[in-house]
Amino acid sequence: MTTKLLQVIGVLAVGGLVVGACSSSGGGSTGTAGTTGSAGSGGSAGSAGSAGSAGSAGSAGSTGRGGTTGTAGATGAGGSATAGTTGTAGATGTAGAGGAAGATGAGGTGGTTVVCTTGTGGAAGGAGTTGGGGAAGAAGAGGAAGAVGRGGTLGTGGSAGAAGGAGATGTAGAAGGAGATGTGGAAGSAGTAGAAGATGTGGTGGAPPTCQEIPSLAMGSTTFTATSSEFASCAAIPAERTCDAKPFPQGSSPALTWTAGPTGTMSYAVVFKDLSVLARTASTDPNYNRGYHYVIWDIPADKRGLPANMMGGHLSMEIPGARQWSNFNNYGWFGPCPNFDPTMPTTFNDSYALVVYALPTAKTVVPAAMTGISNVRLLDNVFKAMALATAEYRGTSSAASSGIPAGVLPPMPKPICPTDGSPMPCGCLAGP
Repeated sequence: MTTKLLQVIGVLAVGGLVVGACSSSGGGSTGTAGTTGSAGSGGSAGSAGSAGSAGSAGSAGSTGRGGTTGTAGATGAGGSATAGTTGTAGATGTAGAGGAAGATGAGGTGGTTVVCTTGTGGAAGGAGTTGGGGAAGAAGAGGAAGAVGRGGTLGTGGSAGAAGGAGATGTAGAAGGAGATGTGGAAGSAGTAGAAGATGTGGTGGAPPTCQEIPSLAMGSTTFTATSSEFASCAAIPAERTCDAKPFPQGSSPALTWTAGPTGTMSYAVVFKDLSVLARTASTDPNYNRGYHYVIWDIPADKRGLPANMMGGHLSMEIPGARQWSNFNNYGWFGPCPNFDPTMPTTFNDSYALVVYALPTAKTVVPAAMTGISNVRLLDNVFKAMALATAEYRGTSSAASSGIPAGVLPPMPKPICPTDGSPMPCGCLAGP
């Protein structure tokens, strides 16, 4: 009997280990009373089986291992012990946190914009650095991709200067009555009244100022003078130096000489102007620019004149280091041509001046182009503001061209490259 009871207890104990992997053990059940002794006396009551100790909870882990199984309760003496209740499985371990997202890459720096009238685009910005991936936790999110750098801003295109159209010249006629609000027309030849303007009636007639009546442009030292061996002061300029009977705006340059400038003279500049246009046109009128024909500057201080028949080209072939500019003839000499369009005939006899400036610098600082101001006029303003002295030599011309070849008007010259630090227009004319 005893042997058989021990065998049952052993089997139940092993079963408790197997079941203990799933639940915590409860207290052992109370043992049943022992059977009656052979002597007829009642068997003593079997003592209650000890409660099976609870299985300890499984510790949390990265993947949660199961808790250790509870051991079976010992059986009460004299009675059959019931297996202890199995311990509860440990809670499943929580999943590892995901890796932190990679930092977003910084945007690429935009390219530097090149300022240019035709506006070349800025260099493309470099791509932003790609963010690194998050640490390799379970199901960690990948790092976000870096932002792509923006391209450089494109330079804006420069606007083309509007070409000044040739003003229509009024023909001489009888004196018109004054318009209520109309402006006077151009003075007719020989003092007769000008024809009615496009939006107003003709003004009263009047003679334009003569070559001698136009105020002198000379300034400073009286010993600084200019002259030409080809024509007398305020006399007619030779036809070969004008557009007369030639296609507009042909004509060759005259010889010009001057005396030494005052102390401190480092260079000279010469501007050829139509004084009559400047006298009869308001400075706010776009046609005022037509009074400025030609300029040559950065003439070395040891030079005392310009030779006849100078060639075109921005850089002078005859005077090394000098630069020249006009709207026509490959930036070279643009001479008198007051009656330039035979389809709209006029009879102007204009006064002209070759103005010589003695300058205190060897090289003139060229400003950026200005809308509504021609390059010759722009430079003439610079020379007037800085000149140590000014000399001039005048002549007249009633030259009339034989016609205007196709493609000559409107003029399309390139601008002069500024040297005052302003942005450079694309394709501008640079110095030596």
